[in-house]
Amino acid sequence: MSLCFPDKDDKWKWDVVKGTFINLGINLFELLYFPKLRKDTIEKFVSFQNYDLISNALEEGRGVFFLSGHISNWELTAFAYAKTFRTRLNIIVKSQSNKRVNRKVNQYRELSGNEMIEIGGSLRNIYTLIKKNEIVCFLMDQSANPDYSVYSKFFGINVATFSGPAKIALKNNTEIIFAYSVRNRNYNYIIKIEKIIYDDLKGGATDENVSILTSRINQKLESSIRENPEQWLWVHRRFKHIQK
Repeated sequence: MSLCFPDKDDKWKWDVVKGTFINLGINLFELLYFPKLRKDTIEKFVSFQNYDLISNALEEGRGVFFLSGHISNWELTAFAYAKTFRTRLNIIVKSQSNKRVNRKVNQYRELSGNEMIEIGGSLRNIYTLIKKNEIVCFLMDQSANPDYSVYSKFFGINVATFSGPAKIALKNNTEIIFAYSVRNRNYNYIIKIEKIIYDDLKGGATDENVSILTSRINQKLESSIRENPEQWLWVHRRFKHIQK
């Protein structure tokens, strides 16, 4: 909190921290309710802003990268999308250390028709899905291995950031959509959808282009967190690898 908001006082920071744990509690109870959620129920409390950006991207026929972060109820964002539009999302996930928990969480996630793809060995799957014009989802706010990433500004700090989506998109001209949910005070959700434009980057997946595009992704993520900081998962070790 102090790294990202050095101008804020301690009370403000602790209020955000408290909000983070409240958000986690809400997410847990909503996740447990997934087996009972039907399309008509979801439509009563979840709405999508600028959905046409995704439908337009799919019309291009080059696949879509659906990028987000651990913001608000990120699990519900993916679940509601699949239920509402009856479209499968292919979601790249990290496995939980507890195998039983991992199995149960993925079981709940896939009740809407989505498919979980664990990070290890997922690259070939991603290319196959893109060629089939499907949607592949990445959460971009976790610490990345410095050996397989680029350093990019996030809250003014150079942090190791996953570069895979930028590299693949630049090679295949894949459409990139950034989406995240916002929980309102009445516990309704608005899922905001934005397109990340990069057609000005010529020459394919050069180191410079990958760095620029990854930076644009981080900027979208940072902006969404600043909007409602208490709805982001601050307990992640996002600043584990920093370049000074």
